[in-house]
Amino acid sequence: LKLKYTYNYSHLIIETGSVNNLILFNFFISSFMFGLIFTTQIVSYPMFFKVKLTNFKIYHEQYVEKISFIVMPLMALELIIATLLVYMSNSIIINLIFCNLMLIFLSTYFIQVPIHEKIKTDPNEKLLLRLVRTNWIRTLLWMVKCILSIRLLLV
Repeated sequence: LKLKYTYNYSHLIIETGSVNNLILFNFFISSFMFGLIFTTQIVSYPMFFKVKLTNFKIYHEQYVEKISFIVMPLMALELIIATLLVYMSNSIIINLIFCNLMLIFLSTYFIQVPIHEKIKTDPNEKLLLRLVRTNWIRTLLWMVKCILSIRLLLV
């Protein structure tokens, strides 16, 4: 993606290298997040079913605390990078990446987080199954984001 953009009001010049670095950084974060969510989907969440109910609340609380420590800053960084890319470039792929990321955020905060909140107080197999099934939404969306990020690298 070749871009040289001058913003007259602030006299800020954004060179091609800045956009290319953001595109590369976006690819690395997208790849990491896809790997993490895929591992969560096929390893971590199914392991929930193996934990005894007497220990589950503690296990779940520690899991959410530790995974949030990794995921939350990276999701925030993803949002910053995607927003900067939208601001700095007029690309359909970048806009698709941004929209895809918005869907990931919506799924996270309106589907998965509420399920985790319910699991905190009433862990049961029905909720765990719902968590695993609905998490496929984010898994597929991060896969799409990763594919779009690869495509963006090749432009």
